[in-house]
Amino acid sequence: MTATDTRRTAITDERARRFVARAHGLRTLGFTLSTLILGTVLYRNAAPAPIWGLLVAHGYVWPHLARLHARFSRDPARLEQFNVMADAVMIGVWIALIRFNLLPSVLIATMFAMALIAIDGTRLLVRGSALLVVACGVAAALTGFSIAPRTDMIELLACLPLLLVFPLALATITHRLARRVQTQNRQLFQMSSIDSLSGLLNRRHWEDAVNAALARHCCDDAVMLLIDIDNFKQVNDQHGHTVGDEVVRKVGAIIRNSLRDGDLAGRYGGDEFGVVLCGVGVHAAAAVAERIRSSVACSLVERAPGLRCTLSIGLARGGAAIGSASEWVKEADAAMYRAKLAGRNRLVAAT
Repeated sequence: MTATDTRRTAITDERARRFVARAHGLRTLGFTLSTLILGTVLYRNAAPAPIWGLLVAHGYVWPHLARLHARFSRDPARLEQFNVMADAVMIGVWIALIRFNLLPSVLIATMFAMALIAIDGTRLLVRGSALLVVACGVAAALTGFSIAPRTDMIELLACLPLLLVFPLALATITHRLARRVQTQNRQLFQMSSIDSLSGLLNRRHWEDAVNAALARHCCDDAVMLLIDIDNFKQVNDQHGHTVGDEVVRKVGAIIRNSLRDGDLAGRYGGDEFGVVLCGVGVHAAAAVAERIRSSVACSLVERAPGLRCTLSIGLARGGAAIGSASEWVKEADAAMYRAKLAGRNRLVAAT
């Protein structure tokens, strides 16, 4: 099994575990509160002792047996769906046994439908509802279709805990799921926008961010740095790509630590980085660029102790004449090229 397959299996197992946990929590709460309602109606209908034993087993034993049944299965999610269908059958039977007492029957059936949607969307709703209706019809036929729909005040009061508590529990689960989705969306956005090696924005997102800043006229007082690692191809050829990756990580970390909130930094190419310093002039930007250059020049590479890396940096001032990120990069690139021609390991500002 490959690492990807292992990761997918772990994700699937985690989803199944959460599905079983959600179902168990809702089943325990719903059946406990429903037992109060059913017990009240059955008591007032003078139900026989076997029905009471069935009620206790259903309300207080079945939820935990269902969870154990699912947890120790090879396919917990599929078995939990079977448990949910068993819930539907039981609820249909109980509606018949309480002789279709109107409010308890409608309330329990409605809360069950809400739980189905909360647990697994609408996929289970149709099957569960169909089973509930069939089970209810069969149980009603076996008990002689005894119907007593009137709900009195005592039975109404017994319905209040389920009516009040269960929707709050569903709302809590929904809120948690929404928060989890938001967190996952942020993680996905970060994975798609951040260069994994340098920890900076990847080229596309960096250019988009710079173009957005230009459109808002936020770059009239800003300077772009185009940073290139000197002789990076030689580093890869002589020391290997593992060392090259370490150099990129180190340069990315130094750049990140040198910036303020609002500055934009990205990995523009394999050995090139783009930085937009907002709200600064050329002299202040040059000080930042020099700090980055000197920090890299003094850094040690763990996998190649004798290696010293240097940077060539081009600076280009922003302004109303800059129409796009590519135009700005072109000016900074020309300055950086002059830094290369002048001997590397230095910074040059565009004229």
